[in-house]
Amino acid sequence: MQNIKSRFLFLLLALMVFWSSCTSILYVAPRQVDCTGVSDQKCYLIRRSPGENWVSHYHEIQGLDYEPGFSYKIKVKKEHIKNPPVGASSFRLTLVETLDMTDVTEDLDIDDLAGKDWKLEFLKQERVEIGIEKQIPTIRFETDGKISGFGGCNNFFGSFTLNGRTIKNSDIGSTRKFCDRAMDLENAYFKVLEMEFRALFVGGKLILTGDGGNQMIFGYK
Repeated sequence: MQNIKSRFLFLLLALMVFWSSCTSILYVAPRQVDCTGVSDQKCYLIRRSPGENWVSHYHEIQGLDYEPGFSYKIKVKKEHIKNPPVGASSFRLTLVETLDMTDVTEDLDIDDLAGKDWKLEFLKQERVEIGIEKQIPTIRFETDGKISGFGGCNNFFGSFTLNGRTIKNSDIGSTRKFCDRAMDLENAYFKVLEMEFRALFVGGKLILTGDGGNQMIFGYK
């Protein structure tokens, strides 16, 4: 009996060592880079210690709700994948714990934001990407705190405040036309537009990220 108990404890200890060896600490950069895997995509920049060089990571980190402009220190679990699809990774990284998340982005300058017609290139509502077709929504910020733009069918107007890099739109109104193929996009755009966002400029793009998986990316028209 004592021998069986000892073997059980040894097996348990071995399993604990195995699982602990599958976890590691990663640092994730506050920006992503263009890269080419199976197709053109965005890659994370990761490293295992603050002194190392950044390297590109081509795949998702499961469970990480990543937001550009924040640096991350995370604990991840590495799992090997048997018979992965052609071109796919042979392992998976899954978030175990977020140890640190720090906003490292400078405050926004109103002059960099205002006086431009920003064209919507990407829209995510509650983590669901909304397709953008021919009638592309826009937004324009003015130094007097006014906003205006096009929703895909109707023109809209309202006001905004800028505090640091936080933008809050309010008092949004619009014209009342109906368009058969543009209303789903416009309704999603208007709903997301009224939220509070953290703004970031990356490569000439304006990225507005809100809580709950809401995000808009604009290019300069």
